Amino acid sequence: MLRFYSPDMSDKRVFFARKTLEKSGFSSVKNERNADFILLGVNPKEEFLHFEKPVFAGNVEEKQGIFDYTKSEVFALKNAYLTAEAALALAIENSPVSLVNSGILICGYGRIGRALKRYIEPFSRDITVCLRNENFACVAEYEGAKTISFEELKNSADYQFIFNTVPHPVFNEAELRALKKDALLIDLASFPGGIDEHYAKALNINYITARGLPGKYSPESAGIIVANTIKNIIDKEGL
Repeated sequence: MLRFYSPDMSDKRVFFARKTLEKSGFSSVKNERNADFILLGVNPKEEFLHFEKPVFAGNVEEKQGIFDYTKSEVFALKNAYLTAEAALALAIENSPVSLVNSGILICGYGRIGRALKRYIEPFSRDITVCLRNENFACVAEYEGAKTISFEELKNSADYQFIFNTVPHPVFNEAELRALKKDALLIDLASFPGGIDEHYAKALNINYITARGLPGKYSPESAGIIVANTIKNIIDKEGL
């Protein structure tokens, strides 16, 4: 039976990951000395990465004894659906306009972009995907979406909700000026994001920078994913 220590519970996912690991036969201990490994959340403080035992954390630099569970493809796929679900909740909470039959733009068509499209389809079929990869564009079109290039973002369009998943500058001055005045722009991309916040504020754009949504909206489900990913890494690495 492996034992683990959780020194920082500020990430709610850790609480539920701990409970899941305990149900799977692992034992939670109260100090590092009695632990076989350390359980941390996503983006942990640097001070928690200097243990002599193996450390499992999210969004950290992997090196000897430090494992980043967010780099697991299975983790990323499952987390994408939690992110997409939370993004829809944000959209509903922060716009006076219904998603039903609204024009939707999704920038990027990776894991989160595809999850978003799947969740949005029951509300609206007016979905456009912005991307540059021709193969992904073909997939998006076969899956029922319209597609545009990033250059076309500068053209005025009737999108009520815009979800960005691309982690580099996408919405600069020209792109922001092309948006409807009452549109809602939600940036789901990792730092530094895809919105020029200086121009967004100057143009009075309704935008939200939304990172770490699974930990905020569905920490129990997210924690279960963390725990299961850690178990898979332990099995694979033979720890």
